[in-house]
Amino acid sequence: MKDKKIAQFIGGLGLVCVAILIVYFVLNQKANDDIFSKKENVSTEVQNILSKDLERNYPATVREVVRLYSRISKCYYNESISESEFEQLITMQRQLFDEEFLEYNPLETFTNNLSSEVESIRKNEHTMISYRVQKQSSVVSWESGENVFSSIIASYTLKEGSEYKKTYEEFLLREDENGRWKIVGWRLTDPIEIEE
Repeated sequence: MKDKKIAQFIGGLGLVCVAILIVYFVLNQKANDDIFSKKENVSTEVQNILSKDLERNYPATVREVVRLYSRISKCYYNESISESEFEQLITMQRQLFDEEFLEYNPLETFTNNLSSEVESIRKNEHTMISYRVQKQSSVVSWESGENVFSSIIASYTLKEGSEYKKTYEEFLLREDENGRWKIVGWRLTDPIEIEE
């Protein structure tokens, strides 16, 4: 009788141990699934950019407009992007452009030119390492008729194969009727020291 009670006790203890192990493995597997699902949900730079709503949260300064333009451009150089993401980036980038610029660069022409440029970039293994945009305090502004213009300079460090190259571009922006700065165009300019 005593042996039977000991056997029942050991059997019950064994069942409790098995139950504890099952609960442990189930909870541990759920924790691992959460860890893996969090890793899968890490946003890419493209997704971060595309999550912006420019209608409600347009960049407030000349500098921030050019910084966003540069971030988008860097994605073309560096990111592996789908056709859909490419089109969405183009749409967003065009929201930064002045009406006059858009008139001279219709969507189809702009898209075809950019597609060719991106194809050439990838073929020649070019990447954009970094960009810098002058401080807002360095912006030069002036009025012409009813328009207010501003200019700012950005530098881009590109890697072409094993060589590094730096280019400097001066951006011209015009304030629209809603007080938003829109890119009219840009041109290569002489190197300058850019403090951020």
